[in-house]
Order: sequence, then C-alpha cells, then structure tokens
Amino acid sequence: MKRPPALARLEKRLAKDPCAILSATEVRLLDGEVRRVLMTSFPGIEPHLTRSEDMTRWQALGARCRQARGARGIRDVSVASGIPQYRVRAIEGGHLREVRADLARRYFQFLGIDAWVARWCRANRELAGRVGLEDDAPRARRASRAHDRRHGT
Repeated sequence: MKRPPALARLEKRLAKDPCAILSATEVRLLDGEVRRVLMTSFPGIEPHLTRSEDMTRWQALGARCRQARGARGIRDVSVASGIPQYRVRAIEGGHLREVRADLARRYFQFLGIDAWVARWCRANRELAGRVGLEDDAPRARRASRAHDRRHGT
C-alpha cells in the first residue's frame, strides 16, 4: 500500500526532529496510521487504543526530555532532581496515569526545557490541561522572556 504524501513528509520531519510539536492535522494523520497498522497486526486491540492520540501527542514531550537529559542516566537525574525514577520513566514514556504534574514541572525545570514545554502546552491544550500542565504555560513564557532579557536574545 502506497503511503499518502502527507504521511511521507511527516515521517521525514519526525526522522529529522523527533521532538517536533505536531499540529492537530499531523496528530490525526500519524495516529490514524498507527491505529491502522496495529489493528491490522493485532485484531481486537481497538478497545485499548481509546487515547492513542494522547500518546501520539506526548511522544514529542518524552523525546524532548530524553534529548535534554542527554547521556545522563535516569538514576542520575532522579538523584539530582529528587524525582523518583519511576516518575521520570512515566514522564518520558508517556504513562499518563502515572504522571504527576508537580513532578513533571520540576523535571522540565531541571532539564531547562520550560519554554519548549510551554509551546507544547499551547499546541496541546486539552491534553496539557488533563495532565495538569496547562496552568504552567504563562509562568514558563514569563521565565522564557526573563531568560531572553538576561541573555540579550
């Protein structure tokens, strides 16, 4: 089966930047393809895919955390940040039922990605609100502007 051109472009974009914040259209396109492949390969999985768009949206956030963490291991960042390892894994892995907003905020701040997370929250308002991150967007924007003023950017 030939891939739609929009999907091929999206795949290339994500190959270049796995942290790309996707538009609603891109999320639907990618999620639809993932669901199609999974349902073809695993009959009966459809009831387990009720929040698959959430996972599609969260992937960029998890990838950005892993990128910012770099070569540091989860144990090392857990000790340095005071966030339990299983919570760091939940944030990076998109285990949304285990994500605690206060610890996620602390982790994003520890990694220095607050401004990026604020952009992600604006693009994913509904999910960010359900997870408890949406209220952080104004604070992160202020922090980003303050950082820019301090560094003359």
